[in-house]
Amino acid sequence: MPAAAPAGAPPSGGVQRTGAERFWYVLLCIPTGGAYMAKVPLKKALSDVGLAQLTGWERFWYVVQCIAFGAGYFTKIPAKKALTELGLCRELTTWEKIWYVLMCVALGAGYLAKVPMKKAMREARGTPMTGAEEFWYVVMCLDFGAGYFSKTIHKKALSEVALPVPR
Repeated sequence: MPAAAPAGAPPSGGVQRTGAERFWYVLLCIPTGGAYMAKVPLKKALSDVGLAQLTGWERFWYVVQCIAFGAGYFTKIPAKKALTELGLCRELTTWEKIWYVLMCVALGAGYLAKVPMKKAMREARGTPMTGAEEFWYVVMCLDFGAGYFSKTIHKKALSEVALPVPR
C-alpha cells in the first residue's frame, strides 16, 4: 500500500476532479448522503483488487448496503468488471460472473452500470472505451445527466486512491 498523502491532498497518482465534479458530488450528498453511499461499493471494488483501503465507516456502510438485498454487492460487481476489462485485476469470481451476466440479461443493467466507471477511468488515465460504451455513456447523459452524475461519483472514488501509472 502506498504511503498516505497529507490531509486534504489527493493520494500520489490520485485522480483530479473538475470544479463541476466536486460541486455536483457535494450537491448529490446533501439530501441523504446518496453520492457517498453510491461511492462506497465503488471503493469496495477498488479495495477488492488492491487499489484502495476502505475506512471503518465505508466498511460499515458497505455491510449495511449488502444487508439491504445485496445492494452494495450488486453495485460493486459492474465496477469490478470494468477494472477487469482494463487489466487492473484478475477475473471476477464465479459468483460475480454469474450475477454480472444476470444483471446484463435484465435489460443490460450490468453493462450500463459498468460504463460510468470506464468513462471515469478514461478521463483519469486515458484508458480505452469501446464505441458502444461511448454511445451508451452519451445516451445515459441525455437521461437528465445520469451518465455524468454517475461518472462524477466514480471519479470521487478514484480520487481517493493511487492508481497505477498507465502503460
